[in-house]
Amino acid sequence: MTDKSAEQKDERDLRTAGTLLSIESTALDDVTVLRVSGEVDVLTAPQLRAAIDDALAGNDDRSARGIAVDLQAVTFLASSGLSVLGAEARPNPQDRRIVIVANHSAVLRPMQLTGLVDLLTVCPTVAEACAELRTARSETA
Repeated sequence: MTDKSAEQKDERDLRTAGTLLSIESTALDDVTVLRVSGEVDVLTAPQLRAAIDDALAGNDDRSARGIAVDLQAVTFLASSGLSVLGAEARPNPQDRRIVIVANHSAVLRPMQLTGLVDLLTVCPTVAEACAELRTARSETA
Protein backbone atom coordinates (compact mmCIF):
# COMPACT_ATOMS: atom_id res chain seq x y z
CA MET A 1 0.00 0.00 0.00
CA THR A 2 1.43 3.39 -0.94
CA ASP A 3 1.56 6.37 1.35
CA LYS A 4 -1.07 8.15 -0.74
CA SER A 5 -3.45 5.21 -0.39
CA ALA A 6 -2.91 5.20 3.37
CA GLU A 7 -3.67 8.93 3.54
CA GLN A 8 -6.84 8.48 1.50
CA LYS A 9 -7.95 5.59 3.72
CA ASP A 10 -7.32 7.65 6.88
CA GLU A 11 -9.39 10.52 5.46
CA ARG A 12 -12.24 8.13 4.58
CA ASP A 13 -12.12 6.60 8.06
CA LEU A 14 -12.44 10.04 9.63
CA ARG A 15 -15.40 10.88 7.39
CA THR A 16 -17.06 7.56 8.18
CA ALA A 17 -16.67 8.25 11.88
CA GLY A 18 -18.43 11.59 11.39
CA THR A 19 -15.29 13.53 12.16
CA LEU A 20 -13.73 15.82 9.62
CA LEU A 21 -11.49 18.79 10.27
CA SER A 22 -10.02 21.28 7.87
CA ILE A 23 -7.33 23.81 8.79
CA GLU A 24 -6.14 26.47 6.39
CA SER A 25 -3.21 28.71 7.23
CA THR A 26 -3.20 32.15 5.63
CA ALA A 27 -1.34 35.39 6.14
CA LEU A 28 -3.24 38.56 6.88
CA ASP A 29 -0.59 41.23 6.84
CA ASP A 30 1.63 40.36 9.82
CA VAL A 31 -0.71 37.82 11.45
CA THR A 32 -1.04 34.12 10.73
CA VAL A 33 -4.69 33.10 10.58
CA LEU A 34 -5.57 29.44 11.11
CA ARG A 35 -9.09 28.94 9.74
CA VAL A 36 -10.49 25.80 11.36
CA SER A 37 -13.70 24.12 10.21
CA GLY A 38 -15.46 20.93 11.22
CA GLU A 39 -15.32 19.01 14.47
CA VAL A 40 -12.50 19.23 17.00
CA ASP A 41 -12.58 16.00 18.98
CA VAL A 42 -10.26 13.24 20.14
CA LEU A 43 -9.53 12.21 16.55
CA THR A 44 -8.87 15.68 15.16
CA ALA A 45 -7.40 17.63 18.11
CA PRO A 46 -3.86 16.46 17.21
CA GLN A 47 -4.29 18.14 13.80
CA LEU A 48 -5.18 21.41 15.51
CA ARG A 49 -2.21 21.06 17.89
CA ALA A 50 0.14 20.42 14.93
CA ALA A 51 -1.20 23.41 12.98
CA ILE A 52 -0.71 25.72 15.96
CA ASP A 53 2.78 24.33 16.60
CA ASP A 54 3.69 24.82 12.92
CA ALA A 55 2.44 28.41 13.00
CA LEU A 56 4.36 29.11 16.22
CA ALA A 57 7.52 27.63 14.76
CA GLY A 58 7.27 29.74 11.61
CA ASN A 59 10.32 31.89 11.18
CA ASP A 60 8.74 34.24 8.68
CA ASP A 61 7.45 37.76 9.30
CA ARG A 62 3.81 36.88 8.66
CA SER A 63 3.40 35.54 12.19
CA ALA A 64 5.43 38.33 13.78
CA ARG A 65 2.38 39.84 15.50
CA GLY A 66 0.84 36.53 16.46
CA ILE A 67 -1.66 33.89 15.48
CA ALA A 68 -5.43 34.11 15.18
CA VAL A 69 -7.12 30.72 15.52
CA ASP A 70 -10.44 31.19 13.71
CA LEU A 71 -13.02 28.74 15.10
CA GLN A 72 -16.08 30.35 13.48
CA ALA A 73 -16.67 27.29 11.27
CA VAL A 74 -16.15 24.72 14.05
CA THR A 75 -19.36 22.79 14.68
CA PHE A 76 -18.22 20.79 17.72
CA LEU A 77 -15.51 21.38 20.33
CA ALA A 78 -14.77 18.44 22.60
CA SER A 79 -12.61 18.36 25.72
CA SER A 80 -9.58 17.29 23.69
CA GLY A 81 -9.92 20.47 21.62
CA LEU A 82 -10.35 22.53 24.78
CA SER A 83 -7.12 20.99 26.05
CA VAL A 84 -5.26 22.10 22.92
CA LEU A 85 -6.59 25.64 23.31
CA GLY A 86 -5.88 25.66 27.05
CA ALA A 87 -2.23 24.88 26.38
CA GLU A 88 -2.05 28.22 24.55
CA ALA A 89 -2.76 30.11 27.76
CA ARG A 90 0.85 29.45 28.75
CA PRO A 91 3.68 31.53 27.30
CA ASN A 92 5.35 29.94 24.28
CA PRO A 93 9.09 29.95 23.57
CA GLN A 94 8.57 32.07 20.45
CA ASP A 95 6.81 34.77 22.51
CA ARG A 96 3.97 34.94 20.00
CA ARG A 97 0.44 35.67 21.18
CA ILE A 98 -2.51 33.59 20.15
CA VAL A 99 -6.02 34.99 19.91
CA ILE A 100 -9.09 32.79 19.49
CA VAL A 101 -11.86 33.84 17.10
CA ALA A 102 -15.24 32.47 18.17
CA ASN A 103 -18.74 33.82 17.91
CA HIS A 104 -21.21 30.97 18.39
CA SER A 105 -22.31 28.67 21.20
CA ALA A 106 -20.81 25.43 19.83
CA VAL A 107 -17.39 26.90 20.64
CA LEU A 108 -18.06 29.62 23.18
CA ARG A 109 -20.20 27.58 25.56
CA PRO A 110 -17.57 24.89 26.27
CA MET A 111 -14.92 27.61 26.60
CA GLN A 112 -17.10 29.50 29.08
CA LEU A 113 -17.92 26.40 31.12
CA THR A 114 -14.25 25.50 31.48
CA GLY A 115 -13.07 29.05 32.14
CA LEU A 116 -10.92 29.25 29.00
CA VAL A 117 -12.51 32.57 28.03
CA ASP A 118 -10.86 34.02 31.15
CA LEU A 119 -7.43 32.64 30.24
CA LEU A 120 -7.37 33.34 26.50
CA THR A 121 -8.16 36.39 24.43
CA VAL A 122 -11.35 35.68 22.49
CA CYS A 123 -12.65 37.95 19.72
CA PRO A 124 -15.81 37.61 17.60
CA THR A 125 -14.12 38.33 14.25
CA VAL A 126 -10.76 37.81 12.56
CA ALA A 127 -10.44 41.57 12.03
CA GLU A 128 -10.85 42.21 15.77
CA ALA A 129 -8.36 39.44 16.59
CA CYS A 130 -5.78 40.96 14.25
CA ALA A 131 -6.35 44.41 15.75
CA GLU A 132 -5.93 42.93 19.24
CA LEU A 133 -2.64 41.29 18.24
CA ARG A 134 -1.33 44.49 16.67
CA THR A 135 -2.31 46.60 19.68
CA ALA A 136 -0.80 44.18 22.18
CA ARG A 137 2.44 43.92 20.19
CA SER A 138 2.86 47.70 19.86
CA GLU A 139 2.29 48.16 23.61
CA THR A 140 5.10 45.71 24.43
CA ALA A 141 7.50 47.09 21.84
